[in-house]
Amino acid sequence: MELTVRQKFILHNLIEKGPLTLKGLSQQIDVSERTILRETSALNEWLKPYKLRISDSAGLLRLNGQKKELDAIRERQQEIPLLWMLNQEQRQALITAQLLLADEPIKSAYFSHQFNVVEATIVFYLDKIETWLKNKGLVLIRKRGYGLEVEGSDWHKRNAFVDLVYSYQPMSELLSFLYEDVQDYPLLAFFKVTFGEDMLQAVKGLMEKLNRQGLFPNDIRFFGAFMHILISIKRTDSHAPIRLPEEAVRDILTSAEFDFMTDIRAVLEEQGIKFPESELAYLAVHLKGDKTFSEGTPGTKELGFDLEDLVREAVYIVEKKLSLPINVDQQLLTGLVQHIDPALYRLSRGLEVRNPIIDDIKQYYPNLYQAVEQACKLVFSKYNLVIPESEVGYVTMHIGAAIERQHGAENKLSALIICPNGLSTAKMLSSKLTRNFPEIDRIEVCSLREMNEKLKAGYDMVLSTVSLDKKTDEDVAVVSPFLSQDDLEAVNSLIRRRKKKNRWRESLGLPAGEERSEREEDLNLTNELLQNVQLKLLDAESYPEVIDKIVREICREDAAGIIEASKEEVLKTLISKREEKGNVIIPGSHMALLHVRSDEIKGPFIAAYRLKKFIEMKSLGFALEKVDTFFIMLARKSESNYLLEQLGKISVALVENREFCESLRIGDRQDIRKALIEILNREAEQ
Repeated sequence: MELTVRQKFILHNLIEKGPLTLKGLSQQIDVSERTILRETSALNEWLKPYKLRISDSAGLLRLNGQKKELDAIRERQQEIPLLWMLNQEQRQALITAQLLLADEPIKSAYFSHQFNVVEATIVFYLDKIETWLKNKGLVLIRKRGYGLEVEGSDWHKRNAFVDLVYSYQPMSELLSFLYEDVQDYPLLAFFKVTFGEDMLQAVKGLMEKLNRQGLFPNDIRFFGAFMHILISIKRTDSHAPIRLPEEAVRDILTSAEFDFMTDIRAVLEEQGIKFPESELAYLAVHLKGDKTFSEGTPGTKELGFDLEDLVREAVYIVEKKLSLPINVDQQLLTGLVQHIDPALYRLSRGLEVRNPIIDDIKQYYPNLYQAVEQACKLVFSKYNLVIPESEVGYVTMHIGAAIERQHGAENKLSALIICPNGLSTAKMLSSKLTRNFPEIDRIEVCSLREMNEKLKAGYDMVLSTVSLDKKTDEDVAVVSPFLSQDDLEAVNSLIRRRKKKNRWRESLGLPAGEERSEREEDLNLTNELLQNVQLKLLDAESYPEVIDKIVREICREDAAGIIEASKEEVLKTLISKREEKGNVIIPGSHMALLHVRSDEIKGPFIAAYRLKKFIEMKSLGFALEKVDTFFIMLARKSESNYLLEQLGKISVALVENREFCESLRIGDRQDIRKALIEILNREAEQ
């Protein structure tokens, strides 16, 4: 069960200040002693798993239990949910991920609660998500009363999900998460929400077993397999396995090309995982990433062309556009044929082809990339084939490596290249090394998984295309596959036994955001306002003393940005005038509301100030009201209408929502933020 604000207040006070008298606690919260006993009874049920109990002895409440359990409860009460710490882009990605894997509509209010933001912000995120999904061939359904749902083929949804993961964090971070169980909170939040801790750990163990089958020649392929297996398990457990034509499933599972699935099926069933045949076919196609056309398989010959001829034609066009002679030697010809052949197979199957360094390729080889892109259009469009930019990038790398290699060089030293991105990337880096460093005689390549074993052989230098922090004690240079000027200096330093690391991380993301509109600024300002809600405890015995201390707190350095410290008297006068002009007491709540607008104020601000004991203030009809909490709302005169509207909703809630008042009086900062979010969302729905 989730504790109420009142229950959390009682528990917190018993942990930090206990034991407490029943009478004193009831007076502090302003409820009856019977209500306190009812709340402690509910708390005892919640505390059972922790072997703690609240006892009542002659009106004295005490929390009994071992220090270890008390510390665990204290830590839990102070814990901030991981999801609240995500930035805007990470929230959008996680919302998209949940929608892609959902088997039923999800209400936007769910995401508002999940991320602790106003629902209008979720609407803003959905606008961007809708555009992103459209580019993936998917449609976001948004119906009031129905919820949110992604419409499209399950195949496209899964491809979009994997794309999303690759854009969420750099590949080096994703691999660290898979291999080392790194506690990176954005990744933890993403995977725990989408798959759950138990499923994650089970599949990580499963991948270790599958790795022994030798199916994954590089780290990226290994991570890709991890993702597709996770998705298959998730969808199967949700009773929503992928649907494929029966004929296609039969052809895939009976083909000699996919014999490896027999061993994979056996490992899966050992772990108690049983997939329908459609899921096995889906996995077969994705896990056999190096699939090439073979006899009996529709390939390039059946499409009416010889792939070697097309390669020569494409290189000729590139050569002409760059005015640079390129020798189509056997190494270049073989490399391009071996890459393009399976690429065409994947494209014909509707598989997503990913190139995690496509942006670096475009930046390093701008002219070559454009020439290759044009050549692919001119050559393959004749056969109604569209080559995506990821594949254009790989072809660019092959041709670029050939240009580098054809310069030639003498070599002398040995080097190990640690590269999770596959053979093409490693070849290009190898070519640049041999060209720029004649002393390098022998170059070997390995993946992250093979690294420790390879290092035993001993090398003059070790290079990596991803960061290896805490993975090895070896002297390693982290370089780009393109070996920039900085990288050249790093390698030289390494050769001279001087350590110098240059971190390279590929950057992928959701579609570039549009320019910020006034509406977005309003939403961001509202969220910042809520995130920066202040909660302070004051020791004061009169209203003037309360105002003095509130103003001093606001003008302190830790509140800079609201009003200049030199304006302390100005703010004090503004608040005093507010009380003079009218009643500030909220009847029957033990609270006062002080709202001030002035251009002396630099930005919106809300805070709750609690007194250690009640003070008496005049209320309506000259009645006296005991007050122990002051709620302050500051805003500029020039504040936007949207923000002022939100402040108005909060003011109304102070009068109409007693639970909100209780949160302000006895809840913690997290309770207050949660209550504010619920108020703004509820008002938005009306």
